[in-house]
Amino acid sequence: MNYQAFKRNSQKEYLGYCELKGFVYSVQIDSDKYAVVALKNGQVEVLITYRVKHEVSV
Repeated sequence: MNYQAFKRNSQKEYLGYCELKGFVYSVQIDSDKYAVVALKNGQVEVLITYRVKHEVSV
């Protein structure tokens, strides 16, 4: 993910600040896919990606 894609993404949530990585955000990439990214000096680093399963109750 580059800075422009990060900036345009409206589905992001600020998680906090890390001395080593910078500002940390959760970003929705797809309907069920998310990433935790760090933003420092205009550089975006993807730390982890994960999927959320929507469980159906019966």
